[in-house]
Amino acid sequence: MLIVRSALASDAEAILAFCQQIGSETDNLSYGEEGLTISVADEEILLSEIQKSKTSHFLVGEEAGEIVGTCNCSAFRKKRLAHCAEIGIAVKKAYWNQGIGRQLLTRLIAEVQQSGLKVVSLEVRSDNDRAIHLYDSLGFQKI
Repeated sequence: MLIVRSALASDAEAILAFCQQIGSETDNLSYGEEGLTISVADEEILLSEIQKSKTSHFLVGEEAGEIVGTCNCSAFRKKRLAHCAEIGIAVKKAYWNQGIGRQLLTRLIAEVQQSGLKVVSLEVRSDNDRAIHLYDSLGFQKI
């Protein structure tokens, strides 16, 4: 059973391992098998800052204690764009087509709406049909 929760600083090492694994599983991300090139200590700091923020969110989806998906967003730092945020989402390949991305993104959208952000955006490869279908079904518009 999937548990969706806010990421904690103590998740840093597991999140970095997750990113390294998914980076090797798909070409749909901005990084490859190297994962995120950030130290565990820096990831802990980042996650701590997100926990304190009203306009940044980071969710993990866990099954049996294993992180199988993540979904996050952060508001833009420029004052004129502070009402806007960009979303990132990823799910381990073994868990594709099980509704995990939908659960993560639905929860994130609810948190975003409560935080006062007005615009959320994301980028998706034009050949990532499954993701495009998900985003369309949740009301995202192509621009």
